[in-house]
Amino acid sequence: MIKIIFFDIDGTLVQLGKNEMTQKVKNTLIQLQQEGIKIFIATGRPLFEVPKFKGITFDGIISFNGSYCVSNNTVIHQNIIDKEDVKTVIQNASKLGHYVQISGKDKMLANGYEENLEKYFKLAKQDLYVSNDFDSFVQDDIYQMVSAVQEKEYELILKGTKSLKIVSWWSEACDIIPKASGKANAIYKILEYYGYSIDESMAFGDGGNDKDMLEAVGMGIAMGNAIDDKRIADYVCDTVDNDGVCGAIDKFIFKKEC
Repeated sequence: MIKIIFFDIDGTLVQLGKNEMTQKVKNTLIQLQQEGIKIFIATGRPLFEVPKFKGITFDGIISFNGSYCVSNNTVIHQNIIDKEDVKTVIQNASKLGHYVQISGKDKMLANGYEENLEKYFKLAKQDLYVSNDFDSFVQDDIYQMVSAVQEKEYELILKGTKSLKIVSWWSEACDIIPKASGKANAIYKILEYYGYSIDESMAFGDGGNDKDMLEAVGMGIAMGNAIDDKRIADYVCDTVDNDGVCGAIDKFIFKKEC
């Protein structure tokens, strides 16, 4: 029996570039909670950039691709980036001709403007903040970094770092997080916190940063619009445009004929 479900936002609960889910998806989530099933957001967004959905209160949020997790205002798990690794990535990016955006718990800043970096945030209805305060902000606790590097540059931007890895959901930019982070690692922490088994968990996602999550849970469901998650998913539902999560939940949770 499924007791907890984790949902990516962009391309899963909402169409890419939008910040509001359909009423059909809302109704399905409300019904899940009425059945006693916990619902969690699992996103690469900072906690302060997770949209509020009117009529829905999630039981918790995995943010920064697993680097900061909360449930009912309780911090379940957090993982900051080593400060020397932050500086190394910034230096490497500069050598590659790229800028970097860094995220703390309450704000995010970039050290320069780059078209693809701005487009990355626009895709998720966020803004790129370029600030002269960047150099002092580097000294704060940083949970995630973003740079507009392509896959061929991944090894170069991480050169000389000790504890970082890359996750991505778009080919023109990537998220840089601690190796000990990732949505899957966060899910394990949350399951332990609630005393749930892996078999009692389900997850929905569509991007490369959802792969480990779909493999970690008892049932991983890829959206029909997913690019590269379908091979490792237990099931592929309809697209986000067709409220795919609703059909899968009807099939596997509510046991409705589809």
